[in-house]
Amino acid sequence: MDFEIRCCVSARDERRRETLLRCSQCKTARYCNITCQKQAWSVHKRECKCLRGLLPRVPTDSVRLAARLIFALFSPSKGSSKELYTLEEHESHLTSMSEQKKQGLSQLASMLELYLRQEAPDLAQEMTSSLPPSCREPLSLIAKVTCNCFTVSDGELQEIGVGLYPSLSLLNHDCRPNCVMVFEGTKLQLRAVRDIKPEEELTISYIETLSLTEDRQRQLEEQYHFTCHCQRCDSQDKDGLMLSGEEATWRLLKEALPRLEEQKAESRWEALIKSCSHFLSTVGDDLPDENLYKLRLTDMALDASVHLGHWEEAVRYGEKTLPVYRQYYPDPHPVHGVQLMRVGKLQHYLEHIADALDTFKQAFQIIKLTHGDDHPLTADLLMKMEECRSELDQKSSSSH
Repeated sequence: MDFEIRCCVSARDERRRETLLRCSQCKTARYCNITCQKQAWSVHKRECKCLRGLLPRVPTDSVRLAARLIFALFSPSKGSSKELYTLEEHESHLTSMSEQKKQGLSQLASMLELYLRQEAPDLAQEMTSSLPPSCREPLSLIAKVTCNCFTVSDGELQEIGVGLYPSLSLLNHDCRPNCVMVFEGTKLQLRAVRDIKPEEELTISYIETLSLTEDRQRQLEEQYHFTCHCQRCDSQDKDGLMLSGEEATWRLLKEALPRLEEQKAESRWEALIKSCSHFLSTVGDDLPDENLYKLRLTDMALDASVHLGHWEEAVRYGEKTLPVYRQYYPDPHPVHGVQLMRVGKLQHYLEHIADALDTFKQAFQIIKLTHGDDHPLTADLLMKMEECRSELDQKSSSSH
């Protein structure tokens, strides 16, 4: 299994942040429980000193991750150094970056040097003597980390941090990959979602693929510095479906999205549900559910309804998305499986037991492949299915 370097938790969700234990010294690192905190101390103790030295400034995830990498290379544990030295095979892409992006990375590199000096005053000398050549320059190291790190997520795909898994970073991208990656804690699993022939290349998707070809290619260019020419991009597969309906109508939704995304990021759920309801009722049946922008608004309405406890509305929005997800994810995909499971839980809560069981069964067909039999999410799904069967049996017995 790959040796991983990771940041503990990113503060992307303020509500989640408030439920976590905070390190009493640096006030920055957060943990799910005391056991997790104790297990992390051997790694966190050097980082803790650096974080305290910079307060009230807090370094970005990428700076903390690069620093953890350097600490691991300074003091390699058994089996870790060989894996980490594979970073030599990774590109920094500095030569192909715009000056603006280089400038941003230079600021992160300066922060990294300042951060590390709290723990390693003779930093330059230590880096020269202890690190592989491509990791001695902070700018090059930061560039490699930002281009090759993975977003760590929980079983339900909520982002919780960033991590570096050097060997798996060498896999190439495809917008319709034959493999997916899922996390169990900080352990990263590579799982096949299609039959793979002998000597066929294993591929993953670096980005969320539910977007237009032009947008996917732009994101890959900006973040990973290559132009994608996979079969899906060259054929512009699904673009016509994503832009189905009257252009004048879907442009209204497209133009509204940045403001709605801002409301979601700020957890302004009342404002968000009001906006989404207004736009969705305005376009009505003029746009098919498959239209990408209508789907995004429907998903946002689902999120807002769940946060507000509007369960009937939530299940209505969720059920609208399922046939669309089925079209856009022809292969088993974690996003599709988690969406089915989410809707199934809503149906179950509202006592639509038969519907919930059917939805959970569909989710299971996906999750058992994307997450595997031993993943906690798979076990949770099996338990939900058993609960539904038991409740249906009870209803059947009481009706006789």
